[in-house]
This record gives sequence, structure tokens and C-alpha cells, in this order.
Amino acid sequence: ISSFGSDKLKREFLAPAISGDVVTCLGVSEPHAGSDVAAIKTKAERRGDDLIINGTKLWITNGAHADWICLLANTSQGPPHRSKSLICVPMKT
Repeated sequence: ISSFGSDKLKREFLAPAISGDVVTCLGVSEPHAGSDVAAIKTKAERRGDDLIINGTKLWITNGAHADWICLLANTSQGPPHRSKSLICVPMKT
């Protein structure tokens, strides 16, 4: 987020995490893929102004306590190592 995130992402997610005002987690591992990032199945697709995310994540440290998650999802077609994005999602969503 620090290197590639928009100013909005930095304000909404990064700054509160750094200050300790929120708890965050990272969602990468999946039941059938484990830590094999190229094999993840979670997809995120744009539908109008919304981003629809479908998939399953496991083994997430702080997942039960987090205010937001930075999750890995497939966002385009193509080679598995080039078709993914990290997406910040409030856990209330």
C-alpha cells in the first residue's frame, strides 16, 4: 500500500494500521492451494461501481480480530503470476 496504493488507500487503511488504531490481516492461503499463490481460485470482478469477490481463505493470523483484510484475488485472465491483485476489504463487508 505504501509503494503502490492510492492516497485514499493510504488514508483509509495504511495510516490507521500504522498508528495501531485498527487490526489488519493478510488473506492469501486457500484450502486447495495452501501457500501456492499461483493456484489460488479467489476471483474479484468489477460490476459497475462494485467489486464482487468470490472465494475462500484459510489460516489467517488475526482474521477473527481484524478490522480489514488485504486479500489476494485473481483480477484478470493470463499467466497465474500476472493476474492477481491485493485488495483491501473492511471485515464488516
